[in-house]
Amino acid sequence: MAIQKELIPLIEANLTKMTATEREIATYFLEHRTIKSLTIDFFCETLHVSKASLTRFSKKCGFSGFREFLYQYKEMTKNQEVMVYKDWTQNVLSDYEEMLRKNYSVLDESKLERIQQLIESSSKIYFYAKGSSALALHEMKVRFMRLGIMGEVMDDEDMMLWTSLLVDESCLIIAASISGQTQSIIRALKRAKQNGAKTVLMTTKNIEDIELCDELLLLASTQNLSYGNKISPQFPILLMTDCLFSYFLKENPLRPDYY
Repeated sequence: MAIQKELIPLIEANLTKMTATEREIATYFLEHRTIKSLTIDFFCETLHVSKASLTRFSKKCGFSGFREFLYQYKEMTKNQEVMVYKDWTQNVLSDYEEMLRKNYSVLDESKLERIQQLIESSSKIYFYAKGSSALALHEMKVRFMRLGIMGEVMDDEDMMLWTSLLVDESCLIIAASISGQTQSIIRALKRAKQNGAKTVLMTTKNIEDIELCDELLLLASTQNLSYGNKISPQFPILLMTDCLFSYFLKENPLRPDYY
């Protein structure tokens, strides 16, 4: 089944790479879901930006140019349903629905295949995370144990650093940081990569740092997700864990007594 990628998560994931002008363009699209005119001249006049700025913004979101971006935006708004929230329960459920839709946009199957190969070729796997993310990686560890793939969760800063000093090219580090700014994890991940270990980072931010990780696995996000005010910050990690786990199940289906 073909699923159309939504623009909102693509814009959100690339905000940190944008200039001040490009972030103004991004903010406009994030806040104005219904727009009267969809012409390039309209946006140049309304946002007081050049056509070149619109093109650069679009390319940072993964499009060839602003015309392609506008086409996708028009398709998104055309199919968008208007929802009226009557209570907090509906707000929570709508956030989960939003997260599922966004997961279609950030999901990169080629990355999942490469990470599957890294897991299968590693003699030892370590999971780095703190707080709610650590709880989610504990679940990932258990899921893979059912397939005979052993790993160890590190949620203590000192243990993460010490482990990073001892790993080598036969090891794999899978780290999770919703914000992408947890310094203890960033430091440990960089040290592990310097020592030859393969590294994977699960985060909501599109971080371009080849010294940090071999594979960046983007997670779906929503406003203030890391605070866990309405929905659990574990959810996008668990969702991506299920997607990755499905690649192993395809080749190694579990027996009924494993459940």
